[in-house]
Amino acid sequence: MRLRSISLFLLILALSGIALPILSGQIHPKEALGRKIFDSFRQNKFSDFYLRSIFSLEEEQFRDLLFNLENFELRQKLRQFYTLNYPTTAKTPLDRWKIAFAHTWRDQWRHIAKNSPKMIQREAFDPILREAKGYGVQWETTRLLAIEIPLSVHWKNNRFIVTGDSMIDHNATQPKTLFFERGLSYRLQLDHSTHGKPLMIGYSPEDSQKVYNQNILGNGSGQADMLFRFDNPFPDRLFYFCPDKSSAGGPILIKDFNETTKPNQRTDILLTFSFGQPERAYQILVREVLSTPWGEIFCERPQWIGEVPLPRGLNFSR
Repeated sequence: MRLRSISLFLLILALSGIALPILSGQIHPKEALGRKIFDSFRQNKFSDFYLRSIFSLEEEQFRDLLFNLENFELRQKLRQFYTLNYPTTAKTPLDRWKIAFAHTWRDQWRHIAKNSPKMIQREAFDPILREAKGYGVQWETTRLLAIEIPLSVHWKNNRFIVTGDSMIDHNATQPKTLFFERGLSYRLQLDHSTHGKPLMIGYSPEDSQKVYNQNILGNGSGQADMLFRFDNPFPDRLFYFCPDKSSAGGPILIKDFNETTKPNQRTDILLTFSFGQPERAYQILVREVLSTPWGEIFCERPQWIGEVPLPRGLNFSR
């Protein structure tokens, strides 16, 4: 993670007047989850933390979530555990999925169920508190600055590869389609492989004269991160591309969080908060967040990133 770019872009964001997430009222469920996880650390309430984890699901909830998850990559990963030959009657992908699921889901559940609440607290909750204590953080006086969805961007085979999951039916959307949701702040983190290949978002597939400029920073700069947020009444469809290389991108579909015509993507949530006088900034990464019928949950232990350069001049709502 490039810490200097975080400070730079948050500062530019504040000075440019671009809308920032308001951490009160009705907000996107993933932003709400970020707030709840942060508050669980601030208030030292492990029960709140645990209830937002996949380990809190009941067996039937886990089974239903796994079977109905609109996520091609996860389904393919689970199908790898089925090593038998499919019967000749299994003619469609759904037929084969039902068979593979019936044979494998309980093994996945046993893996989840063996993690007791005490184990989750010891291995996922307490380490964050210990790390923060090592920095002298006093949680009651911390201030949550930002909730973002970080996505890595890599250049491979003459095109951009952006972190994300896809629809089970690949014919449902065009190849290379990216899905974003309204009401979330995204941070595209371009790695070293993209050097000299700027990523641009616009209204047309390959036209740099039709660049998209609302609530977006670093668009086409080719340096550091690109930060953006889609809120109403922003468009439903845009495009990402490289102005210097053809066929390097694809469509962007922008959805509301409750729409079903999109993949149920695994996303990380980056929490940036401050503490102390003078203030210092710190970050926690909440990993592998999924949407479920029972609310947003995280599936991997959060990661303490530590101190980052303090973004000066910000005015966030608490």
